[in-house]
Amino acid sequence: MLDWISKKINNKNYRNTIFNSFLNIYKQKNIKSSMANRLVLTIIVSIILTAIIISLVNVGTALFLPSPDYNDFCGKIIEPKLSQNQVITQELCEASNGIWTAQDIECITTPCPQGYCDYYSKCQKEYESAMKPYNQIRYYIFAGIGFILLLLVGLFALENMIQLTGLATGGILVVQGIVMNFQNKTIVFTSLIAILIIFGVIAWRIIRKKK
Repeated sequence: MLDWISKKINNKNYRNTIFNSFLNIYKQKNIKSSMANRLVLTIIVSIILTAIIISLVNVGTALFLPSPDYNDFCGKIIEPKLSQNQVITQELCEASNGIWTAQDIECITTPCPQGYCDYYSKCQKEYESAMKPYNQIRYYIFAGIGFILLLLVGLFALENMIQLTGLATGGILVVQGIVMNFQNKTIVFTSLIAILIIFGVIAWRIIRKKK
């Protein structure tokens, strides 16, 4: 047995075979380590690119499509000045363009206000009415860019980094658009169905590649 082992050790071809086996194992470990490092780097760069693109879309929209200013609607509200012994009344409230809410209040001291005046309800409704078409336009911008990225980059890009960035950026932008225009249930529902279909196709392609 010892003679057989000695002959094997002294055999040059046997030594080369052992050496090549260890070399192959070492190379495979290096390849796996390199692939893992590349994957981590790809994910990090994709996250950074996604944040940059989303920031550019948000800043660009705010720059070229200014939103209605709240102060333009409610910034000029002037509440009536009352003396020390004077209380707000329905007449004073409506004269200041406020909405009067009557309340049956029993006070210990006088004067005793018998209601509450909302000075900002009307202007708030006007501001919200102005925001609706603005949010609609922002939805079209965000969702439009998002769906373009999802369809063109997410479905057809071959490079992993580009595909990850396109999918993440497109998905986030579409969701942002949905949140901005959440009151329009039809558009929200349609957008969610479209996202589901796109990611379903992507998942199907990934499963098919593995097979």
